[in-house]
Amino acid sequence: MTYQRPKEEPVVLALQEKNNTQYKYMKKNNHKYTRLIPVFLFLLMFSISNVYSQDSSAEKKAKLAMNTFLDAEKNKMLENYSEAVKLYEKTLEIDDSYDPAMFQLAHLYIFQQKYKEALYWCEKAHQLDPNNKWYSLLLIDLYKNNYQLADAADVYKSLLKNNATNTEYLLKLADLQSVLGEIDKAIANIEKVEKLDGITEKTSLKKKNIYLQQKDFDQAMQVMIELSNAFPKDEKYCSMIAEMYMKNKQPEKALVWYQKVLEINPENPYIQITLADYYSKSGDLGKAYDYLKEGYANPHLDLDTKIQVLLNYFNASSTQKLMKPHAFELAEILVNTHPDEPKSHAIYGDLLFRDSLYTKAVVEFKKVITLDSTRYAVWEQLLYSLSMLNESQEMASYSERAIEQFPEMEFPYYVNAIANSQLGHTKKVIATLEKGLYFVSNDQLLEQFYMFLGDAYHENGQKEKAYEAYEKCLSLNPDNSFVLNNYAYYLSLENSNLKKAEKMASHAVKTDPNSNNLDTYGWVLFQLGKYKDAKKYILQAIESEGQASDVVLEHMGDVYYKLGDKKAAKSYWKKAKKAGGKSEILLKKIKEDQWYEEN
Repeated sequence: MTYQRPKEEPVVLALQEKNNTQYKYMKKNNHKYTRLIPVFLFLLMFSISNVYSQDSSAEKKAKLAMNTFLDAEKNKMLENYSEAVKLYEKTLEIDDSYDPAMFQLAHLYIFQQKYKEALYWCEKAHQLDPNNKWYSLLLIDLYKNNYQLADAADVYKSLLKNNATNTEYLLKLADLQSVLGEIDKAIANIEKVEKLDGITEKTSLKKKNIYLQQKDFDQAMQVMIELSNAFPKDEKYCSMIAEMYMKNKQPEKALVWYQKVLEINPENPYIQITLADYYSKSGDLGKAYDYLKEGYANPHLDLDTKIQVLLNYFNASSTQKLMKPHAFELAEILVNTHPDEPKSHAIYGDLLFRDSLYTKAVVEFKKVITLDSTRYAVWEQLLYSLSMLNESQEMASYSERAIEQFPEMEFPYYVNAIANSQLGHTKKVIATLEKGLYFVSNDQLLEQFYMFLGDAYHENGQKEKAYEAYEKCLSLNPDNSFVLNNYAYYLSLENSNLKKAEKMASHAVKTDPNSNNLDTYGWVLFQLGKYKDAKKYILQAIESEGQASDVVLEHMGDVYYKLGDKKAAKSYWKKAKKAGGKSEILLKKIKEDQWYEEN
């Protein structure tokens, strides 16, 4: 039970009631003695002397009790609770029937979570003044806190003796009687309230819940029908009755009440969705979908409900191909009905994205960020979609905007680097990746950053930095065949650290024996003078490629030349030229039937 500091009103009223009682007592006695003056004057004078002495003593006692009580009140207001408790107790030492002090002690003990002591003092105060409603209400709370529900009910009954038409007391008593299993009494008290106030939602729902707890569905339904009849223009109660019938597996009766909802309010934003669900469960999918479309076209139906239904539809469409067109049609209705809602475009874009319809998805994602640019997840989906479409210029543009708005998110840096690499802006690639490195927390993405950074450094003539980046990449993933291949190839071109190049190229072939890796390994072996082995791997590269590149064909010619077969060498050099090779050194080899080392 949570303690709330009491208002002063109950205390003041209790104190006033206490003082009024004492005043009435004194006034009553004074009046009695006044009537005896003509007959017993002397005796009266003697008696008045004694009474005055007694009343004077009583007044002093009352005054001392009141002053002590007021000191206690002052300390309570100053939050000196321990001192207040002492003073309330002292008040009771002076006058053991001073019930306002008992009432305040009960409140302070509740504050200290000493509920046993609080109950003791509240009961005593209530015994002394059972008609004080503040004492009664606090006692009820304490009884309920102590699970003494029957006692709490008795206090409500006592309150109702003097206030039989208090509907609040009647309903709270009914709640207690319902828990205590006194169902007939609970219903009777609720009906008393209905006689006073008429049928209301509050009383009807209480009766309905009591009947349902007793598994008396028919009585519960009768209560709800009476409520609906009392408010025939309120479709809410028709919906509630329909739902009750659905839960009770009586769909035919439910449909009657759903139709009543439509009659009362054809524009009800939820009835179309509800009927769609009803017909879906009944197996009439065509009718269900018709109602669903009506609901989606209703601008008054909240967007979140529509989105949830749409997500359920799309999830179902992954296993039922016939439902997928429905999902996309509903999404189109959604964006047409709510064109200025970023959520509607986001959900449509997401559906398109999931189905790899990137061109259409891009249109929707662009609308989202135009309406609300704070949704990072949408930016990420937009950038990914653009990358899948290979839209380099837009990738660069939108990733720059994303970096400005979300500088600590790593993915936009990655996309920006790819885009600028495709556009040939090597220095921008380097600048973007170097800046983005500070925000990368994912090792897989960090590996990609170092891989692209190595290539960019090498393309920019920064060979040492390139090799450093490659080393960092391989420390994260020693099996990155792309880096293994490039690193080995660049070393072979420089004719330096060839043993390391051979090891990396061999590893790349074992990891991924594609034509590029096979050619690199063959070329490294060529540089090491292992021409027969070089021929083996370069030949595999040509055979696996289908249509070999000019570089691989030229390498094959170089190998044949070193093996002493100049005719075969010249043949492959010519093939390389036909495949697009235009380098001066290649043309010189063909013209002079002579191998020349590339610079």
